[in-house]
Order: sequence, then C-alpha cells, then structure tokens
Amino acid sequence: MGATAYVLFKNKTDIKEKIFSMVRLGIIYILLFTIGLRPVSVKTDYEFAMKNLDVMIVVDTTISMWARDYDGNKERMKGVVADIKGITQTLAGSNFALVAFDDKARVLSPFTQDFGYINDLADTLRYPDSSSATGSDMSIPYHDMEALLLSTAKKEDRKSIIFFISDGEITNNKELISFEPLSEYVSGGAVLGYGSAQGGKMKVESGYIYDYKTREDALSKINEDNLKQIAEDLGVDYLNLNSGSNSLSGLLQMIKDGSAVVIEKGDGAEVYEDIYYYFAIALAVMLLVELFFVIRRERL
Repeated sequence: MGATAYVLFKNKTDIKEKIFSMVRLGIIYILLFTIGLRPVSVKTDYEFAMKNLDVMIVVDTTISMWARDYDGNKERMKGVVADIKGITQTLAGSNFALVAFDDKARVLSPFTQDFGYINDLADTLRYPDSSSATGSDMSIPYHDMEALLLSTAKKEDRKSIIFFISDGEITNNKELISFEPLSEYVSGGAVLGYGSAQGGKMKVESGYIYDYKTREDALSKINEDNLKQIAEDLGVDYLNLNSGSNSLSGLLQMIKDGSAVVIEKGDGAEVYEDIYYYFAIALAVMLLVELFFVIRRERL
C-alpha cells in the first residue's frame, strides 16, 4: 500500500483521482491480506443427525457361553460376537451401550454412537477364570440395565431397544427375579438364546471342565424357560440363534424401519467454520470495479 501510494502521488493527476484510486486499491489490498489470514468463526454449539434409538446389549460372559455347541461344535461366544456386530452395523446411527455379566455386572460402555468401539469391546470378551467362578445368575445385570433405561427415559423422543444375550443357565441355586418393572421403559428388542438341549463341553487350558458329580466332562445346556421368562417380562421376542441369525436380521430390519432420524444439539466442542469466502466475494467485486476504471482510463 505504501509503494502504491508513492507511485500514485508522483503521477501528474488530479488529487481527487489519486485519493479515489488509493481508496479502491487499499480496499483490495486489505481484502487480500484478510483472506490470507484464513479467518474462521468458532461455534461451541452444533447439530448432528442420529436415529432415535438407544440400543442396550447385555451379554452373559459366564464360562458356559464358551461351550462348544454353537452351529455344530463352535464356541457360543463366536456367534454372540458376530451377532453383536450385526446389530451395531444394521442400526448404525443409534446410541449403543454394552453390559457384560458373570458373577458381577460391568457396564463396558455407556451409550455411544461409536459402534466401532462397541465391536472392539465385543472382540475383547474373554473366557473367565474357572477357578474363581461362582455360578451363573441371570438376575445380576438388572440394576445396571435399570440405570441405563432410566437415563434414556429422561431424553425426549427416544426409544429404548434391548438385546439380552445368554444361554439361560442359573447354576448358583438362586431364583430368577422378575424383569417386568423394566418393561415400561423398553420399546423393542429381543432375548437371544445360545446353546443346545444336548449341551456342549467347555474347554479350558488343561482340557475340559470336569463334573465331579457325574464323573464326566461337564455339559452346559440352554435353559429356554429362563430366557423366555425374561423376554416375557421385558415384553420382547425370544429368538434362539444357536443355528444362525436369520431371524435376528428380520427383527433388526423392522426396528430400523420403525426408527426416525432426529437432529440432536450438542454443546462444548469447538467447531470451526471458514468465512474467508465472504471476503473473496468482496474482493471479486472490487477487482471488477478496478477493471472498469482501467478500461475507462485507457479509452480516455
């Protein structure tokens, strides 16, 4: 701008013309400088699209879930992990929570849209230590399920979907509690059963788990009565997936079709938006104006 002013004011032109030219060129220089700074606006509130579903996956991780009678002689947990990934991929865009239980319940993940994280957690589910196992009990995750369902109930226009995954065995001589009080918060889902009536052996490092009462390798058998009771209490379907997940695919599609896409608002994360193009538009206008005066001056 200084060099331009020096050249302009050395020319033998009218002072008004010099000032007018300097103002036009000065605006162009300022706009160029501003664009070079790459200005942005900063927002801490933002919107994002998601399904109106909070999907809770509750997984039995007791020793019996590694019994080898899934789809032939595969471990039940292999089918479980594959079906968890099927749930998250089909209902992608929902919020997902993962709860695991053996002799105690653990919320591995509260509700998150990152279904890849849920899948990674499912891959980390490992065979429990048989020396410290205290037996199976389907009632153990009740309170964690209740807490997560209540958190969804506080949100507006949300649906709670639950998938309870187990073989239904109770081996600690306790009575199955009623899950019916939770049904008022549940909008859909299913209890998913794994295992066979014939049973499967449970392999450990030293061989198979031994039953000292029968003096044979222990067998884990599915207890569909318990699973159907939980399904009835929650008001959802019961599906036996020990031979495959075709029936689950149909249910997931129904849940997906019945969901709605909602716009959620968030706050706290900084979002940067470029605004330099506003100055670029003004620059283009000023260059056109300057071109007009150049052409006009050449004609004169």
